[in-house]
Amino acid sequence: MRKFILLFIILIAAGSSSAQKLHFNVKGLSDTTIFLAKYLGPKLYYADTVLSKNGSLEFDGSKHPRGLYAVVIPGVKYFEFVHDNEDVDMTVGDVNDMVGSMKVDKSKNNKSFYEYILFMTEMKKKSQKMNQEYTKLSGDAKDKKLEEIRAVGKEIMSGQMEIYKANKDLFIGTMVRMSMDVDLPEPPKDKDGNITDSNFVYNYYIEHFWDDIPLKDDAIVRTPVYHNKLDKFFSQQGLIQIPDTITKYAKKLVDQMDYGNEDNQVFQYTVHHITQKYESSKIMGMDRVFVFMADNWYCGDNNHAWWMSEENSTKLCERADKIRNTMIGEYSPMLILPDSTEEKWINSYKVEADYTVLYFWDPNCGHCKKTTPKLQVLYDKKFKERNIEIFSVGKATGSDFEDWKKYIKENELTFINVGLTQSVYNQAMEDPRPLLQKTTLQSLNYTDTYDIYSTPRIFILDKDKKIKFKQLSIGQLEEILDDLTGHHDDVKLYPKEDPENGATDPDDDHGDHDGHDH
Repeated sequence: MRKFILLFIILIAAGSSSAQKLHFNVKGLSDTTIFLAKYLGPKLYYADTVLSKNGSLEFDGSKHPRGLYAVVIPGVKYFEFVHDNEDVDMTVGDVNDMVGSMKVDKSKNNKSFYEYILFMTEMKKKSQKMNQEYTKLSGDAKDKKLEEIRAVGKEIMSGQMEIYKANKDLFIGTMVRMSMDVDLPEPPKDKDGNITDSNFVYNYYIEHFWDDIPLKDDAIVRTPVYHNKLDKFFSQQGLIQIPDTITKYAKKLVDQMDYGNEDNQVFQYTVHHITQKYESSKIMGMDRVFVFMADNWYCGDNNHAWWMSEENSTKLCERADKIRNTMIGEYSPMLILPDSTEEKWINSYKVEADYTVLYFWDPNCGHCKKTTPKLQVLYDKKFKERNIEIFSVGKATGSDFEDWKKYIKENELTFINVGLTQSVYNQAMEDPRPLLQKTTLQSLNYTDTYDIYSTPRIFILDKDKKIKFKQLSIGQLEEILDDLTGHHDDVKLYPKEDPENGATDPDDDHGDHDGHDH
C-alpha cells in the first residue's frame, strides 16, 4: 500500500511538470519556419523556432521563462501573447488583422490581454479624435472639449483598474498595473480654496509610482512595460532632474529588490539601466548619479554586479573615480604647472578671482583654434573687468611645445597660460620626486585628474575653487558668466544659437581627441 501511494505521488509530480503547450493556428499560413521571440525591455530577441503545418504550430512553454512573447511569421509580421505557466491555444483568423481576428481558445492571461488591447485601441482612437477637435476650437467650446478629454482619461484609468483587479493573480494583471498612471488626488486647500501644499501632488505621484508592482518578479523585465515605466520615472515626467533627488529614489527603488540573489533579473536590469542612462547623460552634473551607482552596486565591497566580468567591473570603477574628481559642487583638483618660460610655476588655487575659467586645449586641435581666440575676446571685453580669470592649460609636450608658445604669441593670449612641457614631462618620467617640491602628481597627470580625453574642455570655478559648471561651449560660458555677474541682458558676443558657439559638448561637434586612453 505504501509503495502504491509513493508511486501515485511520483506520477502526480511528473504530470505537474509536463510541458506547457503554446499552440497557435494561423489561417492561410503556408508550411514554413516560425520564430518565437521574447522581450527583454523594449527589444525582441529570437528564442525558439518550429515548423508550421497547415497553419498549426506549437512551442514548448516549459523551456521559456514567463513574460511577454511574440510569434513571428514570414513577412516580418508578429502577434504577441502572454506566457505565464499555463497552456495557450490561440487562433488568428486573418494575418492582415491579427489583433482584430484573434480568438483565444485557452489562456486566462491572453483572453484578458486581447480584451485590454482592444479597449486601449478604442480609447486611443477616441482621444485622438477629441484632441484634433480641440485644436480647432476656442473659448467656451474649447474648455468644454477639454473636460471631455479629461473624462476619457478617467474612463481609461477606470477600465485599466477593472482589468487589473480581475486579473491580480495573473501576469496580465501585473502588466496592466505597470502601464497605469498614478491616480492623483486633489491637493489640500484651506477654507478659502487656496492650495496649502504646492508639492503635495508631486510627492504623492513619486511615492505611489511603484505601488503594487512586484519588483522581485523577474518576468516584468521581459516586457517593454517595465522598461517604459522605469524610463518615465527617471525622466522629467517623473523625478525632478537634480542628482541628489535621483540618487535618493534610485536607492529607494533598488533596495526593494533582492540583489543578494544572483538570478534577480529585475535588479540587474534596473541597476544597469540607471547606470548607463546617467553615464551617457548630456545633462550637466548627472555624472554624479553614475558615480553613486558605481559606489553602491559595482565597486569595492558593494560589488553586487554579478553579471559583469572582473575586467569590465574594474573599468567602470576606474571611470567613476576619474569622474569623481570633477563633479559639480566639489573642490577642483589643484593644478601647479609652468608657464611658457618653464621658470614660473602657477598654482590654480592662488588665482584671486571671483570666478576662474579653467580651460584645457591643444594648439593643434581644430576646434580649439576657433574657441581660444574667442576666449581672449571675452577676457578683454568682459571677464577681466569683472574679476574673472582664465587659467589655461595647453598641451605642450613634444612638438606641441613650440606650437603652443607660437600660438600664445601670435594670438596675443594675455590670460594665464600653463602646460606640461616636454622637459618637465621627461623629468617626471625619470624621477618625479624633485618636481614634487614645487608641484603635485595630480598636476603632472592632469589629463587623468580632469578626465581630459578630448579638447577643448571648459570649467567654471567659484571663488573657493569649487566646480560650478563644466563641459561648456563658448556660448554657454559667456551666457552663464553674464548671469553670474549681473549682466544677464548684455549683448552676447557669441550667441548659443550659433552652432559654432553653442554645442553643449565638443564631442558632439568637432572636438579633437588627444589620444588619452579613457
